[in-house]
Amino acid sequence: MLMLVKKAINGDSEAFLELIDIHQDTMLRIAHGYFTQNADIADAMQDTILDAYEHLSELREPQYFKTWLIRILINNCNHIYRSNKKYISLETMPEINQKTSLDPDTPLNKFHELLECVSEENRLCFQLYYGEELTTREISDILHIKESTIRSRMHRERIKLKDKLQDTAI
Repeated sequence: MLMLVKKAINGDSEAFLELIDIHQDTMLRIAHGYFTQNADIADAMQDTILDAYEHLSELREPQYFKTWLIRILINNCNHIYRSNKKYISLETMPEINQKTSLDPDTPLNKFHELLECVSEENRLCFQLYYGEELTTREISDILHIKESTIRSRMHRERIKLKDKLQDTAI
């Protein structure tokens, strides 16, 4: 196996692919320890293979290829996990049942009522900004939308909500 690693370091892509095949099961088991969603596992594996291929020349000791590869995988899993932790899909949030809620006037219940007034397109931005207290820059990174677009969407939705709240107060 040491010979394969040396070949891969010297630019032999077939040797690199063979190394990945050898370590694929180990990588899958580790990724399964982090995630239950197949999409997240696939992302972690893909990112790891790409990172390893791009940085293969930086491997100092060929005999530590497996350790090095696993470290890359763990870093990628941690990155994906942190990214997923910041992202909360409204579809996966439990519905608030007004009948079982002790106090329908709690801030959380009121917030969810306000979210229902926000357009579908902008609801996630609104949730991440006010619900998760992320910055517009963080939201931009998560959603891959320009920060200025997020700010303008938020501004439009705040105006709509203000008008709606004024209409219901009258």
